[in-house]
Amino acid sequence: MGQTVAAWLWGQHARFIVWLPVLLAAGIALYFALPWEPGGTWAFGMGMLVVASVTGRLLWGARLPVRMGCGVVGACAAGLLVAWGQAHRMPPFPDLPRRAVHLSGRVTGVDGQTLRDGTRVSRVGLADVRFLDGINIGMRPLRRQIMLRLRPDDPAVPVAGDTLSARVLLAPPAFPAMPGGYDAQRRAWFGGLAGYGRALERVTSAHPRGPSGMAAWFRTLRQGLAQRIRTALPGPRGTIAATVLTGEDGVIDAETREAFADAGLAHLLAVAGLHLAIVMGLVMAVVRMGLALSEHAALFWPCRQIAGVAALLAGGGYVVLTGAHLPAQRSLIMAGLAVVALLAGRRPLSIRALAVAAAVLMVLAPEEVAELPLQMSMAAVMALVAGFDALRPVLSAWGHDVMWMRRVGARMGRPLLASVLAGSACLPVGMAHFGTVQPWFVLANLLAVPLMSVWIMPWGLVSLLLMPLGAEKLALAPMGWGIGVVAWLAHLVAGLPVARVSVPAMGGGGLVLFFAGLCWLCLWVGRARLLGALPVVLAVLSPWVGRMPVVLVAPDARMVGVVTGGQVLTGPGTHPDPFVLREWQRVTGLRAGLLPVEGRQGRVACRNGICRVAGQGGDIVLLLAARMPDAALCLGARVVVNLHGQAGCPGVGRVGRFDLWREGAYALYFRGGDGLEMRTDRATRGARPWVMRPGGSGMPDLPLAQAE
Repeated sequence: MGQTVAAWLWGQHARFIVWLPVLLAAGIALYFALPWEPGGTWAFGMGMLVVASVTGRLLWGARLPVRMGCGVVGACAAGLLVAWGQAHRMPPFPDLPRRAVHLSGRVTGVDGQTLRDGTRVSRVGLADVRFLDGINIGMRPLRRQIMLRLRPDDPAVPVAGDTLSARVLLAPPAFPAMPGGYDAQRRAWFGGLAGYGRALERVTSAHPRGPSGMAAWFRTLRQGLAQRIRTALPGPRGTIAATVLTGEDGVIDAETREAFADAGLAHLLAVAGLHLAIVMGLVMAVVRMGLALSEHAALFWPCRQIAGVAALLAGGGYVVLTGAHLPAQRSLIMAGLAVVALLAGRRPLSIRALAVAAAVLMVLAPEEVAELPLQMSMAAVMALVAGFDALRPVLSAWGHDVMWMRRVGARMGRPLLASVLAGSACLPVGMAHFGTVQPWFVLANLLAVPLMSVWIMPWGLVSLLLMPLGAEKLALAPMGWGIGVVAWLAHLVAGLPVARVSVPAMGGGGLVLFFAGLCWLCLWVGRARLLGALPVVLAVLSPWVGRMPVVLVAPDARMVGVVTGGQVLTGPGTHPDPFVLREWQRVTGLRAGLLPVEGRQGRVACRNGICRVAGQGGDIVLLLAARMPDAALCLGARVVVNLHGQAGCPGVGRVGRFDLWREGAYALYFRGGDGLEMRTDRATRGARPWVMRPGGSGMPDLPLAQAE
């Protein structure tokens, strides 16, 4: 049996290399899942483990257990070490002023944002920020950036490189709305952000000099191109065109975004791998045509080299112009490998090329392993490459069949197959990050993606070429026709029955289980790969297996939620925090409601600002109004949640305002029998570099003491 297993594994040894990014991602994910922060000694030990694994692989690589063991241990340890190094090279969060303050900073970028009421405002990234009030005068500039939102009536049009002064109100990155929820502080930590601000008055923008550096020049170019596109193509079509051509984010109105999301077309509005893939596909088509025409020419190889360099420059220019980040960069690396493969006469797309691109990007930005863009891009591309590899013999046979119906079916089936493969692979990722499922995504993508590839993006690229001549409207007009068709399709599909189904969000464990099964399905060879379907199915079913919280308390003590009767009932007040409510709905998959002012609804009964949630071992008492607990209130209470103070009942569990300030959001769960479990955000995330101290305080921006 041992020899049989060894022979079976040795038959897979040519595919072992493609598991490298999977193991790197496993090590990175393990680092982010730790409830404590490893120290320098631990990191040194991980480095020694990597060196030992590489040494063992080189010396005893002929032995299968050593070969596999060193590969698994070394790659996972390398992932842990890379993530640890990335986290510790970032500067600490600064302690932002809690009051309105005057500041000045250098503009690094400008984009737009459309608010819920349709008002369009500008958002400005500020670096080298200095505070101009009180004790902050003369302090060194912040090492992190501030994202500042200007007033809607502000006529200022800042550009990259300007010096901007404003009176603003600042806020640190928000704490998670519930234990295990989305961690905005981790995202801000790795993104170099110190916090967010809102301008209280009109800003003052000075132009001391032009934008410094190539990146600043490109950001200014993006801003000007977006304005010209919206001028030539006004209305929603112009905002969508500016988004896909220049990467301008946040300018599309909420109704259009929701329609695209419900139809499964939200990826069309995010400048990522799809748009770069289309650009590179167009350029590579020209490359292929040039190679075919010059195949018998004397300058064959120089033409190949020039065409390949042109393709890479076109893709790189599109990445810099749009400001697209990780997904587009991954696609650029993939496209570069594809061009090199074409020049060498090899297959342009393969699992190995994907593995190389993924490994490089995980080393450069390990934090993206925990974020949506990389997860969705990797799932979609991996499913597409593996799926078409498996079905290539059938598609090729049908494509060259004597029966015309099979040839037509092979050509028409490719976009349908691509939509099914990519959409199915991204479905569980969407469940984990959005808590929704779009059943009609195949129908929408089947028509929208080809239209984006053959009509919208080609006309968009032509418009960019015509801009120096001032004739961009000649190409933007037909581009707008195509955008109008896609928008109409999005609203049509979004209006179909059950276009968007809310489901409980998949937890981190379920997401890891899904990717383990997907990688086995796509990377293994032979019939044994079908075993990967089992963990995928279990991961999809996992949201309905876990327990649902009974009571949720926001970290700012301003909002409480009760899960009962298939709803999340919130209070006090009739205007809950939209960001907190959206996160609670994402995790629970339930519709929103309001706690009754007087009376009973489900398991909760409210009266005079006090709500009681019935439980077997005692009630959870919610004090929504400022008052002291009394004997009648404490009778039969198991836990008291006090939003306005710290007082509770003797011998009874308590969640007070100070507890929320210190521990963050709370979630209360009923266990079997009469048990009750309380989870806190700080206990769930642990003591990590990006977990801010209570109240969102950071490192004071003070000078070092003078040494004698």
